[in-house]
Amino acid sequence: MRKPALVTRPVSAASEHCKHQCFPQDLVEQLVSICRSMFPHSAVPNEFYEHVVRKLDDQAVHDQDLSVLLFNGVEALNRQTGCAWAGLPEEARLQALQQVEQTPFFQRLRSDFVLYFYSNPAIWPLFGYEGPSNDKGGYLHRGFNDIDWVKKEEV
Repeated sequence: MRKPALVTRPVSAASEHCKHQCFPQDLVEQLVSICRSMFPHSAVPNEFYEHVVRKLDDQAVHDQDLSVLLFNGVEALNRQTGCAWAGLPEEARLQALQQVEQTPFFQRLRSDFVLYFYSNPAIWPLFGYEGPSNDKGGYLHRGFNDIDWVKKEEV
């Protein structure tokens, strides 16, 4: 059976704990924090956010432009706010991100985050998603209509 396209290798919260190839640790920590501010999921452990940064780091090994883009983007955020990202309250972080949301830095970080975070099968149970159904015959006979919060007379 074929795997769905663009799905990353399942990564559990405890499966990745090695050094990054390209990014210094302070950049990793800031990128994780920025991603958490962009996509806040309080019930999701940081390890899943770190997985995204590890994927970016893997790409940056072969793409110097990506490394420069991310490093400069984080530096620009720090300059814009007048202090290190970690020292900002959440409201200030959101304001700073709103000011850079049209930049290539923000756009790249957002698109790669969506790809690597939400396509990780290890995270799906945290969102109540059972995964694709095509290999199980679809949803038609597998409870697509088992929701109890919609009354039949409303449909």
